[in-house]
Amino acid sequence: MADPSSPPSPRRLPSLAGGLSARLLLLTAAFVMLSEVLIYVPSISFRRVTFLEERLGQSHLALLGLEASPDGMVDPDLQTMLLSHAGAIAMKARRPYQSVLMLGPDMPHHVDAAYDLRRYSAWDKVWDTFDVLLYGGDRVIEVTGWSPKDPEVVIQVYLGDGPLRMDLLDYSWRILWLSLVISLITGALVFLALTWLTVRPIRRLSANMAAFSEAPDDPARVIKPSGRRDELGMAEETLRDMQIALRDALAERARLAGVGTAVAKVSHDLKGILTTALLESDRLETSADPEVKHITQGIAQAVERAITLCSNTLKFAKEGPPKARPRDMTVTEAVTPVLARPRAQFPGVTWRVEGEGDCPLRADEGHLFRILTNLLNNAAEAGSTQVVLRAWREERAKRTVIEIRDDGPGLPNRARDNLFQPFSGSAKPGGTGLGLPIARELARAQSGSLTLVSTGPEGTIFRLELP
Repeated sequence: MADPSSPPSPRRLPSLAGGLSARLLLLTAAFVMLSEVLIYVPSISFRRVTFLEERLGQSHLALLGLEASPDGMVDPDLQTMLLSHAGAIAMKARRPYQSVLMLGPDMPHHVDAAYDLRRYSAWDKVWDTFDVLLYGGDRVIEVTGWSPKDPEVVIQVYLGDGPLRMDLLDYSWRILWLSLVISLITGALVFLALTWLTVRPIRRLSANMAAFSEAPDDPARVIKPSGRRDELGMAEETLRDMQIALRDALAERARLAGVGTAVAKVSHDLKGILTTALLESDRLETSADPEVKHITQGIAQAVERAITLCSNTLKFAKEGPPKARPRDMTVTEAVTPVLARPRAQFPGVTWRVEGEGDCPLRADEGHLFRILTNLLNNAAEAGSTQVVLRAWREERAKRTVIEIRDDGPGLPNRARDNLFQPFSGSAKPGGTGLGLPIARELARAQSGSLTLVSTGPEGTIFRLELP
């Protein structure tokens, strides 16, 4: 099992054979073959119709020789030669208001399939073509249609479908080989074009991102845009800006981490010193001198605030990103344990829940308790006498909204400008300003949000949205 603390192994680009280029080549060849198949179906059916029309034309020419004879008869040898040249077993022709011409020793008594080219739909052509390819070869078929030589003459010819099937198979093989050649040539051309225009710059982007991830603090690993004016050029410029911003952010984070470590150490030592000072001030409070006792009480209060500030700073520095374990609940279930605590702490404040108490939501119970407690404590400490929690469900966004409204004097401008900034947004003297930043962080950990809707002399409204 790999050590989670060990650095990740460097990522390597896939080879051309196993990367995007090979997939593009295969897909291009497959799409060309598919297009050839779509072309093959109507072309092979057209080939079959052309073959049959040629037989009708040859049969008409053979019957014209019969028509030219004095008695309408030909000797058996000539008849056999005419049928052989037409590739038919028997044939006959009908002209309006004239007798029927027939050529052949005997009309076949059994016909396996009959086709009338005068009334032939596109679907019939395709269906009959594949029927010949799959099952033909030794069947006798009857073909009827207008003569290609004279549109007034109807030709009816009987022939075996073996030559037709062989012609269609030969045509299919030629189409197959031609399609393979076209697919390879087209695929190679498309492959080269896509590799040069798309795959090559994408591989460059991927290689740069992999190299940058190994050493993001190295300025030499920031991508240098190629100057292209298309989407990939824009991606290169955007990646460069992101890498520069990330590199600067990481440098600032490293500096802040060092400062934070120093502050945490100083706060820890200072907390011990202040605790000792608080103990000494407790001893001075027992003095019989009223002046000393009064001064000592002020010192004790200041020391307690300093200890609270140090404790909150240490706690905030040690806490990592919050991890949520959400579960399904209703707004009433989530709010009930929260309201019980502020009532005991602030007896002068009344709390009320309005709206849809049975609204479902999915949240971490502990995180939600901390969020609402911070908001309610802030409202009470600001001088509010009434806090209303109103809940409703937004069906379109699939979110449950909890609005916390108080009747306090509103937030001062300094607190409003730095509301969600740690150590900056406190509205009371001696506060750390960590309550709202922590509350927003906990809301985001549950795929939710916490925002300030409004604040002023009429009160303050915060909105908490959760899935």
